[in-house]
Amino acid sequence: MYASQQPTTERVIVRSPDSDVFLLLLPFSDAISKPLIFDTSSGNNRRQLNITDLAATMPKRLRDAIIGLHAFTGCDSTSCFAGKGKLKALKMLQGDQDHQGTFSRIGTLETISGQDMQVIETFICQLYEKPSHTSVDKVRYDKVRYDKVRQCFKGKKGILSNSEGVDLSQMPPCQDVLMLLTQRANFQIKTWRASSSNFPDLPKPENNRWRLSSSGGLEIKWFSQDFIKSSKTYFQILLLKFPLPSSQKQQQQQQQQQQQQQQQH
Repeated sequence: MYASQQPTTERVIVRSPDSDVFLLLLPFSDAISKPLIFDTSSGNNRRQLNITDLAATMPKRLRDAIIGLHAFTGCDSTSCFAGKGKLKALKMLQGDQDHQGTFSRIGTLETISGQDMQVIETFICQLYEKPSHTSVDKVRYDKVRYDKVRQCFKGKKGILSNSEGVDLSQMPPCQDVLMLLTQRANFQIKTWRASSSNFPDLPKPENNRWRLSSSGGLEIKWFSQDFIKSSKTYFQILLLKFPLPSSQKQQQQQQQQQQQQQQQH
């Protein structure tokens, strides 16, 4: 910004290999009066991107939403969604005005509203191929077949085993974890948005779902509640929250009747 204000400056070139810098230049391009160029990579792959021209082709809300999406889907200080690339998330963002509105607001407010949190939860459901769902807990439940839940209740191992077909890394975070992740992303974006200020007024990270370790460093706060150690208890809660379809209930009852008849004989 200093370089753009100098009378002899014809254009501003930012040299960096970091994708964070590229994404941050998009919303800040409005505040830079000279042509803004992003110089990245090296050797035969080195190239220059005209950020000013690129930003001019995008609605402002989309430019603001992209850095929100970047922090939310994983950057240097926030965790990512395993197996879910940013390209799919970006395409979803481009095609939905509600998503753009929510992600453009991240980092501008102290807390995430309940309405925006619901939009984010729906976004994650779509990211995990469940567009008709609005609850990440329901998506998690659906990804575990009922017969595996029943095996867990009977004390059989394998309910959380990847070899049994349930890869926990491919499941979305539960609602509690998602909320904390969103608040950490909100803090990171607030930091980015304040980077043009000489004296940024930033909240404390420990008030934004980080916590101080015994050594004085920062650690991620993964849960706001006590972690449920028993998978049996967890799935019992899900069964109460999301009852089985009647057809599965009938099948379960028939199996129980058959077992009772076999015991009588």
